[in-house]
Parts: sequence; structure tokens; C-alpha cells
Amino acid sequence: MLPLRMRALRSTLSPAARHRGSSSPALSTSLSSSLSLPSQLATLRLLRHFAFISTSSSTLRRATQNQAAAATATATSTSTSAYDSSYIPPPPSTSAPLQSDIQALKAHFDLPLPRSQPSLPFGSTKQPPRGLFLFPPLTDPSNLVALTERTLVQASAIVERICNAPQDPSGKELRLVVKNLDRLSDVLCGVIDMCELVRNVHPDKEWVAESDRAYETLCSFMNELNTSTGLYESLLQAVSHPHPSPLSAAELKVAQTFISDFERSGIHLPPAARAKFVRLSDSLLSLGRTFLSFASSGPSSTPLVELPDPEKLLAGMGSQFIDSLPRRKRGGSAFVVPGSWEAQMIARYAREGEARRLVYVGGMREDPERVAVLESMLRERAELANVLGKETWADVALTDKMAKNPTNVLGFLSSLAQHHKPSAASDVATLQRLKATTLTGNYYDPSNGSTGHLPPLYAWDRDYFAEKYMSTLAPTSSLPPITPYLSTGTAMAGLSSIFTNLYGISFVPRPVSYGEVWHPSVRRLDVVDENEGTIGVIYCDLFSRPGKPPSAAHYTVRCSRRVDDDDVLGDGLAEGWDESYGGGLEVEGERLKGKEGRYQLPIVVLTTDFGSVDNGRPALLGWNDLETLFHEMGHAIHSMIGRTEFHNVSGTRCATDFVELPSILMEHFVSSPAVLSTFARHYATDEPIPVGLIQAHLGINQSLAALETHGQITMAMLDQKYHCISHSHGSASGDVDSTRIWHDLQREIGVVPPVEGTAWQTQFGHLYGYGATYYSYLFDRAIAGKVWSTLFDTTANANNKSKHTGASAGVGDGEGILSREGGEKLKEKVLKWGGGKDPWVMVGDVIGSGASASKESEEVSRGDERAMEIVGGWMIK
Repeated sequence: MLPLRMRALRSTLSPAARHRGSSSPALSTSLSSSLSLPSQLATLRLLRHFAFISTSSSTLRRATQNQAAAATATATSTSTSAYDSSYIPPPPSTSAPLQSDIQALKAHFDLPLPRSQPSLPFGSTKQPPRGLFLFPPLTDPSNLVALTERTLVQASAIVERICNAPQDPSGKELRLVVKNLDRLSDVLCGVIDMCELVRNVHPDKEWVAESDRAYETLCSFMNELNTSTGLYESLLQAVSHPHPSPLSAAELKVAQTFISDFERSGIHLPPAARAKFVRLSDSLLSLGRTFLSFASSGPSSTPLVELPDPEKLLAGMGSQFIDSLPRRKRGGSAFVVPGSWEAQMIARYAREGEARRLVYVGGMREDPERVAVLESMLRERAELANVLGKETWADVALTDKMAKNPTNVLGFLSSLAQHHKPSAASDVATLQRLKATTLTGNYYDPSNGSTGHLPPLYAWDRDYFAEKYMSTLAPTSSLPPITPYLSTGTAMAGLSSIFTNLYGISFVPRPVSYGEVWHPSVRRLDVVDENEGTIGVIYCDLFSRPGKPPSAAHYTVRCSRRVDDDDVLGDGLAEGWDESYGGGLEVEGERLKGKEGRYQLPIVVLTTDFGSVDNGRPALLGWNDLETLFHEMGHAIHSMIGRTEFHNVSGTRCATDFVELPSILMEHFVSSPAVLSTFARHYATDEPIPVGLIQAHLGINQSLAALETHGQITMAMLDQKYHCISHSHGSASGDVDSTRIWHDLQREIGVVPPVEGTAWQTQFGHLYGYGATYYSYLFDRAIAGKVWSTLFDTTANANNKSKHTGASAGVGDGEGILSREGGEKLKEKVLKWGGGKDPWVMVGDVIGSGASASKESEEVSRGDERAMEIVGGWMIK
């Protein structure tokens, strides 16, 4: 089946490991985390990045940052001196500005928009809607029915044309097969991707319902195409045919992607094996939906967690909290729902370890039904791999990834685990000493490396003692808050300035037309290149509202693609064929300086949950919020710059273990005091942020980082072990014990002992969408660190300068970090290619400078086992 490529990159991997993975499927589309399609073998790019998963490491991140969050509490100032509260976004100009007006950009996000739509004519009370994203058919949800039917008619005509291409004696149709396959993908995904966004974020139930129907109908059609031997055979002939005008390197890359994905989908199998493939794929789709539904819903609400003698167990939490807990009889046990807010408060603040143990075990309880679903999914994936002639599911999933095979991944993760375990154990020892002090009142010297005399740290202790540890680092009475310096508008203006310095790209605020967006709080930005003009649009759905999913995500609603050379007349549809359906989503395209032809511009949506904007009070960001925004914007700018000729390799449509590189690199910028100090200013007083305050908060944010990183390594290793189960050695006989594998792994490489009777693995939702590729965040983190140090890091120069000038060391030079030279190298060698070039070659190109770097660059470009070792070494350094 033509695997669909997901384009909704969602945040959940920690430590800002968002999100999101990707496959290289043939007919690409965006699939939600809850509806990834194993029948299309798509390891979805949920990046960064699906915040519905409550993992041990993300829980630790929340615990270790809670004190920082308290220290960054919203300021009480209500000054509005910085802005005019009657602000309305500027109207579109006839020529794109070279640089955004920073104050206008701040106001675009920091001030509430007027209740009436700003684009309505003066004095008008009603105007026909323009359509979502300015697409004319999207003025009403009922129009999705006709749009879906129109898309099916057009797509069927293109399919028939491709299948008949070998019959054309002139060879012209064969020469167009790759182009037409890519266009077919765009026709279908143009609707599917839009529906994916709408059904996840639109507040109107009718829009959601109609989008669901359109999405399911078109995905079902794609599944049928996945069994089309005619498409596959035409593609093979097109690649092997001696065309007078040979296929370009880009066309060959796209063609190879299609071929690989067809074959991973069993198109080359004999009829009986293909029928089995389809049966298993359909079964896995159902299992995956069920597994994700369980994982996203949190722990089962029954049985309730019983807390005997709650006055004793919950001492110190306050009588009001204790009295609010339900009881079955006066003076009896209290009860809490597993995973509830009350359970989380007990886990973080109850002094008695027994209370924390009870809510931990209750929340992680081994649920036989959930375990059975996971293990069935693992067994059927192993069986499906066997049908495809592979040993394990990991062998299937990694074929087109940078890592290539599970041996390389396990080697990478094992080296990381060996290196990081001592540091993680040191973090655990820090918490053990704090636990010992809490229990005995005695001081325990950190210089004493022995831990034998310290009490053990259990899983239910981590959040509690991490919270206490943070309070020792950042007493709120002495550390000023940082959030007043980080309004949403300030952050967006800062991002625009960063991209202007690096790439010559800026954000221009635009008003939205009536019906263009799904909620009045959604802001539009035009992305403007100083040479090419407008190159794309970003819709920013950043603020909270009832019913909105809390997770952060990057949705690609439309990819870039060259459209002027589409041979639409060759599809054989009669003139006026679509009059009864209404218009489609096609565009004439835009001419861009320096590019031949016309291109449809990318449209992306960023969604976050940053609170709300009131008069005089913008939405202020904490560290995690700021990191999330920079991460997601890394995906967005990849979509904007990666404007390739072909839809299927545009922007973020690249390998799962490469797609996170631009977004993780942005986390380096946000963690640089030198960069932050170039834009962070108090929202009310316009005072620049003190560099010392940045450094203090960064220190808090990065505390216990080794423990968190080791948790990510352990989770990636678990994902790999589960998907290295072989059908011929275990899964065929039903011998899959996911709990035993998880507990054994904790004993082998973990630093906190497993808890009997628990089965956390059923809450690890990434096992479905990221099956065998959860290592991707760590892998791209290693590459991003190398790219940062090669192109942008000026800290060493700043330290040398400080010896002579007395300046603060370790901060670096903001202007030097934000150099056009480094930005241009990254843009030209990585970002502009999207998925159209071998990622190993791109990495080798971007790190190569100097004799020693040249040798390393050459080795990395080969993309073999040695290249994997080098990348692992970057992570260790």
C-alpha cells in the first residue's frame, strides 16, 4: 500500500523532544497521532513532539522545572504603556517589506484583536466568508462532501493515466510518470492534510465531523491505490526507460522513494502473501487505534487508589485538600482516581513515601487488557515483517532511515547508555542524599561518592525529591521571574529577527479575512524572503481555549511544489468536468526570484497552549513554552525554506531520524543567553533582560539533565527491543512478555529499580507512531549539537575575549551566533533540500571545514556503521 507520510509534527519527546518522526512514504499525507496507518507502514512524524503521553522522563522534566515555573510566575503589573490597545494588524501591502516592524509584530500577538473581524468593510455587518486558508470551497463544512468527490474523480483520472503510460509509443507519458505520481500525492494530500488540521483544532463539531468523513474516505482510496500493480509497474518502467531527456536527480530521488514504499507495502508479493499483508495491516490499524486511545487517555480510572488513614499519609498537604477527597465512610480511607490532578498533587507534595507509592502503583497498574493490545500489536508487526521477508519490524521500519538497520541503532543507544549511566546515577545520588536528609535531618556530604549508606530512590520518589531539590536551587524569594521578559509577541519578534539575521527571512503580520481561520485568536504571518518576496504563510494558533488539545504541533496544510508544468489536460477530463462539484484547492502558483516556473507556497499551522491575551496583559511564556515555540518554529522554517519542485520531498518530508534536526537546532538558539538578550524585554517597562537572570534560569532548567537524558535512552532502547522481536523466534508462539522486557531493561541499564505490578509501557504511545524509530530525537540531538558548534557557537571566542576585557565568560556573541554566513551554509546545504537529498550527505556537507573536519565530513557522508559511531561520539562529547 502506498504509505502515507505524516505531516503533523507534535511535541512529546522530552526534553523538548518534540516531535515529532517521519517515514518516506509514497503518496504522502498528514496522519494524526491517533490515526497513524500501519497498513501504510508510516512511522508517523508526530514530533516532537505528542504531548498526550505521560512518560517517566517528561514527568521528571515537569518536576524538575516546577520550581522554575514558580519562579517565572506571571508578573502582576497591568501597565499598557508599551502598546496601543486599539491595535489592528496592518493591511496587506503591495510589496513585501524587507523586515517586519518589530512593534507591530509584538502587538499582533500581545494585544487582543477587536471582537469584529478587522477585514470587514467599514459599516458592514455581514460579509460572505472567504473560506479557510482562503480556499474558496472551504466556506462551509457541507462543502467538504463535494470537494471529496471532486478529489476522487481527479485522482482516479491521474491514476488511470499513470497506469496507461507504458502504452504511449512516444514515451512522453512514461517521462511524466514521476511528476504525475507526485501530483497525485498533492491532489489527495491537499485535502487530507487540511482535514487533519481541521479535525484536530476546529471548535465547530460540524466541521470536525465532515473533516473526519473526508479524511477517512480519501485515506481509504489511498489504501486501494497501495494495491495497484499498475502504478508500481509504470513507475519501474519510467525509471528504466532511456528517455531523451533523462530524469533529474530530484526526480530519481522521488521515484526511488515511491518504489521503496511500494515494496515495503508488499506490492511485489505473490497474491496470497499480499492478501495476508493486507489482512495484517488492517488488523494493525485497529490495534494501533486502540493502543493510542488507551495511551492518550492516561491510566484506567478504576480501580480507585485507596489511601488508608489519609490524615497521616497526607500530612502537610492541608486539611482543605484532604477533606475534598471522597470517602466511603466518615473517618475511613480516602480515594483518588489514578492519574487525576489529586493523584499528581500527592505524587509531588506528599511527605509520606507510602502515599506516593500508592498513587504511583495505582497510576501504572498492569492492566491485562491494555497489555494484551500492545503485545498483539508487537506480534503482528513481527509477523508482517516476516511476510515482507524481513527478520523484524525494526528491519522494515529502518530501511529508509539514516540508521538503516537495528544493529546500528542498538549500537548507538548502547554507547549512549554506557556513557550517560554514571552521570544519571550521580543525579540519583543527589536525590538520595536529599531523601536521607529529609528522613534523618542529617547532612550528607556530596563529596562522598559512596551511596551504600543512603536510602534507595524509588520511582515514586523522583518527582517529590526533584521538586525539593529545585527549591534549593531557586528560592522564589531571591530569583526574579523571567516570564515578564518573554511575552508571546516578544518571542515571535525575536524569532523574526533571528531568521532575518540567519536567512534574510522575516515575519510580516497580516489581518485575516472573514472565514479564513477557525477561531478569532488565530494569527496569520506571511513569511517574507528579502530577495524572493513572500515564500509562505504560517497560521499561529498559540492561545488556550476550551476544548483545544493542549499539545504543541506543527501541521503542514500544504507543501511547496512547482505547478506551472502540470500537464492537467493530459488527464483526459472533459472541459468543465468539475462544475457540479465546485472548485478545488489548486492554485496558479507564484513566481519567485531565482526560481524557474511557478510554485504553490507552503501553508503551515503551529498550535500551542500559551494561555490567553487580555487588555494590558499578554500571554507570558515560561522556559518550556519558549523552548516549545522555538522547536516548532524550526519545523515551520524548514517547510518555508525547503520549497522543492516535488511535493513528496518538500520541507519536513524527510526521514524520521532527520526531520528533528532543524527544530532541535533552534533549541540551541533559545538556550543561548547571547541570543535571548538580543530580544527579550519586559512587556510593560521595555527593560532588557539581565544576562545573569537568563543564566540562572538556564542552570535550573538544565539541572538533573543527565537523569532525563538517560530516561530517553532507556525508552528508545525499549522501543528497539520490542520491535526487534522476530516472528520466527518468539512472536509466532505468542511468547511476548512486554512487562518482563521492560523490567529487565530497567535492571540492565536503568538507575531506578522497576516496580512490580506496574506496566508503564502501555502508556508509551510513541510505540505505535514511532515504532522502532524513537531513537530519532537523541540521534538528531547529536547532529544538532555538532552543527551548532560548527556554524554558530561563539562561546569559545567570548571566553578568550573575556580574559582581555573582563567581560562575562560563557555567554558568547549574539551577533556572531546569528551570523548570515552560518545561516546561509545551513540553508544551502540542508534546509533548502527538504527530503530531496541523502541526509548523510547533507550532514557531511554542513560540518566540513578544515582538514580534520574534511576527513570527518567524508566519513559521515558515507552513512555507514562508522558514520553512526561518529554521530554517537558527538552526543557523548
